[in-house]
Amino acid sequence: MMFEGSLSIDVERLREDMREDCLGAYFGGGFGAALIESFDVEKASPEDLVKMAQNKGIDLQKYKTSKF
Repeated sequence: MMFEGSLSIDVERLREDMREDCLGAYFGGGFGAALIESFDVEKASPEDLVKMAQNKGIDLQKYKTSKF
């Protein structure tokens, strides 16, 4: 998926990593809000997911894909 003037990223890999991070915070630390956030991650559009990742400070370069 391409975002304006930026890079092509693997949105599904980003979604999975963010979901796992939320669930880890919930099960490992008992943070109830993290469980709710995992549901938000699941249903977010690709654009909203990228915004969520940017707000969390996630380096989107890790999810860069090659264009052929």
